[in-house]
Amino acid sequence: MLASNRAALPSASEVVFKRAPFDRLTAARKPEGTPMIASEPTVFCMLATPFDADGSVDEPGLRALLRRMVQARVGVYLGSGGAGEGHALSLRELRRVYDIGVAECGGKVPTYANPPEARSAGQMLEMMREAVLAGVDVVQIYPVDGGHGMRPTYAEQERYYHHLLDRIDHPIALSVHVSSGYIVPIALLKALCERYPQIIAINVMGTPIHYLVELRDAVPGIAIYVRMVNVVEGLAIGCQGCLAAEPNIVPRLCRSVVDHYRAGDMVACGAALANVVRFAAIVDRWSPSTARWVKMAMMVLDLPGSGAGRLREPYVLPAQSELDAMAAAFEKLGVRRLEGLV
Repeated sequence: MLASNRAALPSASEVVFKRAPFDRLTAARKPEGTPMIASEPTVFCMLATPFDADGSVDEPGLRALLRRMVQARVGVYLGSGGAGEGHALSLRELRRVYDIGVAECGGKVPTYANPPEARSAGQMLEMMREAVLAGVDVVQIYPVDGGHGMRPTYAEQERYYHHLLDRIDHPIALSVHVSSGYIVPIALLKALCERYPQIIAINVMGTPIHYLVELRDAVPGIAIYVRMVNVVEGLAIGCQGCLAAEPNIVPRLCRSVVDHYRAGDMVACGAALANVVRFAAIVDRWSPSTARWVKMAMMVLDLPGSGAGRLREPYVLPAQSELDAMAAAFEKLGVRRLEGLV
């Protein structure tokens, strides 16, 4: 096993990492140029995928949504299995989403790929290669999706990651997500980070705070990102930001939480975060299925890329009465005002 040569992680207001040298992996072609890897506390959006009336990807709508993220200084994760409906996209469609994302956001904000959960290493590798060839800055790896109640052992998880990381020479983010049905052991994450220098980040969604602190201690040279609603506690213990679906709708509001924190204005930071939490409480009425509430909110607020708020079949938006209920709740909170849409 290779020893880690990473220095201790700087504070949240400092540059946290640069691209590590890759000299061992050669299976996938690297894109030209140096990836744009987040180097300061950052908000990432698990980007929605707009659809046309015929069910195809709405490319103009996608470009408009991406430009909105650039204007708000929010990084993007493309083709997510939740908000991005990545599970419903073909490999060709995923590649097109990656290509458009790089064209619109590359060099402006961090532009990452988030292939949906896969049930085999081979399936995940296929999606990862398309992302690398498209030129995204970083590719995230979800834990293997056991399917039908299967829960992988430590050795099986280890085998899955080795298969992928031995074949992809590109900056990588790992995901720890409660939706997987199990939590990746910290000992495994530590071993992977020590062995594979291309791992630059770990995204931790929904774990207890003690897991987060233990992980922070175990991988001191790796950036850690958390959910939007607990970004302040994450930043306070040395994490680098957050990723969430909320920025699809309120990217400026979400970004302001991190900006106020960095400026040391905790009153403004707390007020902004409270409004994000209030927003989340509204949309969570239509969870699970992040994509459902995202598409509903895009339609209610007539945001770029909203179209008719279409979901991939067999899923459809709720009845108009529910859209009206969301609109009324947004009006009461003042979402348009908070986001600068008025």
